[in-house]
Amino acid sequence: MSHLLVSVFEQQVYLSFESPSMGTVVMQDGEGFGGNASVLNGTGYNAQFGWLANGFVSIPPGSGVFVRRVAGSPWIDVYSESGYEPILGTDGSDALWQWDGTMTHNWFATGVHGMHRVEYEVFVGDSVGNPLDGWTGGTIALGFEYGRPLRTLGERPAGSIGAVTPAGGSLLPLGLALLGAPRRRR
Repeated sequence: MSHLLVSVFEQQVYLSFESPSMGTVVMQDGEGFGGNASVLNGTGYNAQFGWLANGFVSIPPGSGVFVRRVAGSPWIDVYSESGYEPILGTDGSDALWQWDGTMTHNWFATGVHGMHRVEYEVFVGDSVGNPLDGWTGGTIALGFEYGRPLRTLGERPAGSIGAVTPAGGSLLPLGLALLGAPRRRR
């Protein structure tokens, strides 16, 4: 579990990780889910990130705590914890999600291998999600790793002798430049 701690102090929202080393989680391959959970089939998924109140969260009557995506990978989908409904803009859902203040582990999913990062803003808003005047929101970035990262130029695969070279002849300009370079005489 990687709890996202939500604190409210003097009309400002503060966000932190309960365990900072858990800012990036590994996604598992989704297969064999039935019912509403079948939205996870064929994706990498993870529900380790959990929203959690850090102490007492006191907000004005008639207001709520809202979450919205502000930046990051467009390939991360989000589904509600128990009903697997799309939230936070997934599949055309509302871009705002109202957190109810209880520990909540939504489902994050992607069909794209690699490293992903998504940043969320959390703020106190009125009954329809408009930020309250005089209140300051906070942001938090979540990291996801799905599948083995691609090798980088020069990295050697296990058991190989030579270095990995890019495809498509992209070393040709480098080779031509080296041929035309002045040579040092002995």
